[in-house]
Amino acid sequence: MARSIPCSPWLLPPLMDLLSKPEKAEANDVQSMIMKDPGLSTAVLRMANSAFFASSAQCETVADAVVRIGFKQLYRIAAGSLAGRWLANQPVGAYGWEPGDLYKHSLCVAVASEALAKKVGHGIQPELAYTAGLLHDVGKLALAHACADQFERIRVHQLEKNIPWRQAEHDLLGYDHTDVGGVLTEGWGYPVSLIEVACYYPRPRMAGNEQQPLVALVHAGKHLATSMGYGVGEDGFSVELDEELLQRLGVTEELLEKLLPEIVTGTEKLLSSGIPS
Repeated sequence: MARSIPCSPWLLPPLMDLLSKPEKAEANDVQSMIMKDPGLSTAVLRMANSAFFASSAQCETVADAVVRIGFKQLYRIAAGSLAGRWLANQPVGAYGWEPGDLYKHSLCVAVASEALAKKVGHGIQPELAYTAGLLHDVGKLALAHACADQFERIRVHQLEKNIPWRQAEHDLLGYDHTDVGGVLTEGWGYPVSLIEVACYYPRPRMAGNEQQPLVALVHAGKHLATSMGYGVGEDGFSVELDEELLQRLGVTEELLEKLLPEIVTGTEKLLSSGIPS
């Protein structure tokens, strides 16, 4: 199966590690890493010169852009550019998704997770929640590549038994996409926060105590993205929302409803810039 698994956006783990420690990171190191990827360099310069920063002086170099944008915003841009471009170009028709659907779904989960992190806190960095939401479904990429010929059997088994899609995967394959997501993210050198999200987002209570709030926010973000129709796919409604755990974290039904317009606006704004290529 390993030969069929798509490669990770290789620059993301070391860049995330660097940007997550702003007290130790040097701007020159960040600049050098960004400049290894032309697409990311372009995204950073575009953001630095956008109306968002309202400056009359144009940034002409990545070095100037890094200073203007700051590390926190760079974290988000890096995830969106590197992971977004990667997700948008992977075929996942086995899950009932059209081209681009996985990217749209993951982007909405990212926006929703970030919005929830800003509201409920629990020490979760919004930019980390965004990245976790963007990458939560990496295990599906692997299975879509490696086990596409098994998906009709999985679909029939899931319908006949009326069980969650993930359970149908496990019944027929001996593992499911979250098992694969955990193995992949660990092998790619991602931080434990992203590993546990990939492993446990359908069942956040299984995450370790330290990472459980983040996993739960992505769990809620995925529910919102699915309920709004962003990339439903074959298994979209097969994950039951853990309302009790979310209530304990301050994620109420009222909060979810209140955030819907913000999440839709944020997702559509990002999608309007086009699918990464």
